[in-house]
Amino acid sequence: MDDGDARFADEDEIAVLGDDLLSEIIVRLPFKSVARSRCVSRSWRAAVSDDYLRRSLPLLMAVVYFPDDDDTVRCGGGGPRFACAGEDGGGDGGRRLEDCDLGFLPLEDGRDAVVCDGCNGLLLCRSPGTPELLVVEPVTRRWVALPAPAKEATLSVLAFDPSTSLDYRVINFTGWRDRGAAVEVFSSETWTWAVHEPEFGVPASCLSGSMHYHDGVLYILASEPDCLVCLDVADEFACSVIGLPEPMDGGDGRVAHSGGRLHYVSSDGELLKVWELDGDPPAPASRQWRLKHAVKIEHFVEGGGDEVRFLALHPENADVVYAWSPWKVVECDLRRRRTTTCHVWEFREGERNRVVKTWLVPSSCYLSDCLAHSHVMKCC
Repeated sequence: MDDGDARFADEDEIAVLGDDLLSEIIVRLPFKSVARSRCVSRSWRAAVSDDYLRRSLPLLMAVVYFPDDDDTVRCGGGGPRFACAGEDGGGDGGRRLEDCDLGFLPLEDGRDAVVCDGCNGLLLCRSPGTPELLVVEPVTRRWVALPAPAKEATLSVLAFDPSTSLDYRVINFTGWRDRGAAVEVFSSETWTWAVHEPEFGVPASCLSGSMHYHDGVLYILASEPDCLVCLDVADEFACSVIGLPEPMDGGDGRVAHSGGRLHYVSSDGELLKVWELDGDPPAPASRQWRLKHAVKIEHFVEGGGDEVRFLALHPENADVVYAWSPWKVVECDLRRRRTTTCHVWEFREGERNRVVKTWLVPSSCYLSDCLAHSHVMKCC
């Protein structure tokens, strides 16, 4: 059989399997095998990227973390790193978090990339000592080098929401005003940088480092006053402000979306609260926060305490949260007040790593759709 016959046979075999059976097969494959199966043929690429399969495949865990081990730090690995869910970790139903080596990036002198930000499986990296920015998909070892911005950034944010668009943006904050900022924004759709000067409506000094991007809007928590600044990236950085349901008072506050609704999650080390807004910004002042959960951390994570940190909400079920507890990531059911034992992600035995950010995204979001253009570089 020649190559053409093999290609048609491959397409015929996939068609015979059908979407339901194919999804059952794909879900049992190792994560990296699924991600790289797009390279097999055009028919496989179409199959694993199909919208039906996107909805059928399970959510996969990806994290940015800091090594918290002396040996790792001495070896030069003390900066932020990336890991994704790997193979089963044993009979307890847990899974391993496997480090994704970023050594394939084209950096000089063997230097490590600086991870500036991450969003839904993509990383924003910087070449040390240069303004060069790279958008990286570490699982499939693909990256793209962005054109140089006009100014040096004091803060760089990656904005990518594959549930609404495969385009991404990079937001560089290049200067701060009393109640605003100067920003440069890169769009993968236009492949250009654009300058904006948004006004926040609150003092810029009140903004925190807690940011969340969803459906074209960048949400930033602020204090004094305690509020949520909403920057509409898709609409010339139009700004609105939403008051928080309660003062932060030095606790750990986060913003997330679940089931299409905006949620505010606060934790003081003992109690975890989850609030839901009854509409998405921009919204009238009549929109109200509703308290969904107020649960003692010790009720769903053994031991509780300050070491337990909220990481993420399940994107569809706000009763389920993900938390970091030494030295693992756990899925917690707040309604049942327990840890879901079959969804525990651990690092390899002996590794001590502190997770700082996490995402759960459909498998196919890793399959380079957002980097599928002529600028992409790949390391095999």
